[in-house]
Amino acid sequence: MDRQTLREIAETNWKLEDLYKALGQAKRIYKQTEKPENITPNDRDNLHGILAGKKASEIAKIYGKNYGQTRNELSDRLYKYLKVLLNYDSSVDIESIDIPQELAARGFRKQSDRHPRETEKVWWRIVIEIDNPDNLQLQAIVKRLGEVIEKPLIVQKIEAGSTLLAFESDRSEYDRIEQLYRAERLDRLLQVTVSDLGEIPQSSVLIYMRQIYQNIFGEGYQPVALILTRNQRSRSRTSQTENLEVVERAKSIELGGQRSVNLAIQLIPQAEDIDIKILIYPSSGDAAYLPAGLQVTLLNESGEIVPEYHKQVGSKDNALLLDFSVEPGEKFSVRLVLGSACVTEHF
Repeated sequence: MDRQTLREIAETNWKLEDLYKALGQAKRIYKQTEKPENITPNDRDNLHGILAGKKASEIAKIYGKNYGQTRNELSDRLYKYLKVLLNYDSSVDIESIDIPQELAARGFRKQSDRHPRETEKVWWRIVIEIDNPDNLQLQAIVKRLGEVIEKPLIVQKIEAGSTLLAFESDRSEYDRIEQLYRAERLDRLLQVTVSDLGEIPQSSVLIYMRQIYQNIFGEGYQPVALILTRNQRSRSRTSQTENLEVVERAKSIELGGQRSVNLAIQLIPQAEDIDIKILIYPSSGDAAYLPAGLQVTLLNESGEIVPEYHKQVGSKDNALLLDFSVEPGEKFSVRLVLGSACVTEHF
């Protein structure tokens, strides 16, 4: 994130001119002068960082300053004005206060004026002009989108080509993104070309697929493009699955001792049941091979081990596959054991 991006996010979400004026008045009160006062451009920059929930060290990094300099600027000026504005005693540790929340409670945060039903849920998609982005690129874009609305976003689906990301969020949050898109400012904020943005009709197949599978994935599961590397994604899309309607999710699994693996699950609907593929890969930051001795076991609906689906990783294995079928609605679990670490994922 850079200075311009931080300012535009603040402009999108906050009544900045009102806030600048109020802080100028607080500065006058603090200095005990009758002369009109304004906060400096430097104070405004630091304010934009505070409104985005950034710490002093993060603000310093964004503006290319050292931490001590930024810390002193905040302590000597802006924090003092904020204490006056928020009616806090000078002895209060301002950093222990949720400043954005306090300012929002005093009416400085913008409200959506297009749709009063702010909590109405909508599905929407954004198309970015990157062909086959890697997982780190996608994670960065999703993080920047979340910074715009000041709330983490979860990707519901990713499509290839000119990459399409689908989200579910509150109506007011989507409105903020759409406002930036129509003002031709979203490209700068996301640092990528956005070729389209819009709501997804309720009749869309994305909604249909969500209704079928919404309860099967546990916490932390995301589209595979956010977790798996390009090579892992290409390996998982075998000739047997590339022409079928496949629902995929993936998750990074921590196994202790700074060891982790990527677990991907594929659901392939058939006429009477659902084919399941569980694929285990090294995490993107680890070595090329899976941790030797890792045991992966399938458990049935009663939590009992299915013996024919128990596998152990060798010293040169770079992937592991469990391939089985379940009936619609049938539950199962996958247990991963490495040394004293044991993780069970329920589906």
